[in-house]
Amino acid sequence: MEKILVTTDMSSNSKSAVRLAIKQAVARGAELDILYVYYLIKPFNWTPLAFDVYSAEYKKKTFKELSSFFKRILHEAGDPSVSYKLVLVSDINTTEGIISYALENNCSFICIATRGAGNIKKLFGTHTSKLIGKSPVPVLAVPSNYRLRPLHKILYASDITDYERELKQVVAFARPIGAMIRLLHIRQSYEFTLDPDIVSPSLKKRLNYDIDILTTEREVSNTLLDDIGTVLKKVKPDILVLFTRQHRSLTDKLISSSNAKNSSFESKIPLLTFPKVAD
Repeated sequence: MEKILVTTDMSSNSKSAVRLAIKQAVARGAELDILYVYYLIKPFNWTPLAFDVYSAEYKKKTFKELSSFFKRILHEAGDPSVSYKLVLVSDINTTEGIISYALENNCSFICIATRGAGNIKKLFGTHTSKLIGKSPVPVLAVPSNYRLRPLHKILYASDITDYERELKQVVAFARPIGAMIRLLHIRQSYEFTLDPDIVSPSLKKRLNYDIDILTTEREVSNTLLDDIGTVLKKVKPDILVLFTRQHRSLTDKLISSSNAKNSSFESKIPLLTFPKVAD
């Protein structure tokens, strides 16, 4: 059975990720693990026994709080039938704790909330960026003020350097929920154009899944962020997919853009990131 991991600090900002994780677990028939990472420092003048007693009490209290936090959200969602597990992990590095748990438990993806809608420089400037930058497990970043809705339409923004291999992973995410996939290539004037009449049938045959192709020209006066934002407003997808970790990858271009801080791009939908496969 597929397993989804959602990480929370039990704040109001993290509720959106938990809500979406519940929705996806129900839609996919998946198990859901709710993870809280903590770390306790032993005071210098405490005995090991005193610290062990304190640690046990802390874990008991925190587990109870996590249970109440999750059950409130589950009740607000209509108490759907979902198989779930509450997990406390002690790790001095929160990011490493999340990744280690996801790998050890074979989680399909990690769901985490961002601070809210905002330009991508702010999004990638949060704790979420560390997870996206290091995790070999896909990360689903959810704006804290995101309004829950089904993920029917996926927009996969590609630099087309490895789109067939990447699409296999996008399809694996989309197939259980029957989501439509649209591949977006924002091309420079010197780059070749994907012909939808040729590429779409070929991809359907190879992947056994319908893939729409959308190609648009780069607007030289805009950042790449703005160009993606323009497409988002037109096609209104439910989720944006990017791949990271390849030299001059799409995400690298987004983050390193010299005028990205002036971009009007707004992240109002979940962002699913996959790690790029090394060449």
